[in-house]
Amino acid sequence: MSDSHTAFTVLRAYLVDKTEFSEEDLATIFSYFRLKKASRYEFLLTSGEVCRNLYFVSRGSFRLFYTQPDGAEATRYFALENTFGTALQSFLTQEPSLETSQVLENSDLLVISYEDFYHLHATLPGWDAVYRYILETAYIISTRRFETFLCMDAADRYRWLLRMHPSFIERFSNKHVASYLGLSQETLSRLKSRIGRSPQLN
Repeated sequence: MSDSHTAFTVLRAYLVDKTEFSEEDLATIFSYFRLKKASRYEFLLTSGEVCRNLYFVSRGSFRLFYTQPDGAEATRYFALENTFGTALQSFLTQEPSLETSQVLENSDLLVISYEDFYHLHATLPGWDAVYRYILETAYIISTRRFETFLCMDAADRYRWLLRMHPSFIERFSNKHVASYLGLSQETLSRLKSRIGRSPQLN
């Protein structure tokens, strides 16, 4: 089975889980996506560019992060298999992004442009459910992340990650996980030693 066929099979399962699409609708949707095979640490977008694409992850992962004035990185989001991801504010407004997007593992991504995404939104009734789901999911993720910074100390943020996203600990480097939690790498290493890596222990 080709990588392209596999990627579109994953996207099909995602779409039909959100709403009903006919085979004709799915064929129309697929015609607006292209497969991108992205290499580890490849940049999909750099800060200052306008985000013109939305990505569906069939295999692999990428992250979205900010670079602070002192050069430190703050990771906002990890996009894993079976999810959409992009620098959403820039994509929606078509204004320059403050975020950078970087592939973390060799990945198969299905890419749709801003113009094609909104063409589907205007012409295919079922696409509205997908659009709404992407926006609602992004809002929930952002709110939960914001709450962890307001209401949790370092240890509780690490425990939250173990409960909610244990795969992050195994798949991504200390540098990237620490930047997601707002911690130094040294603090994260101490928490791993003290608390462990299993969500069942917490």
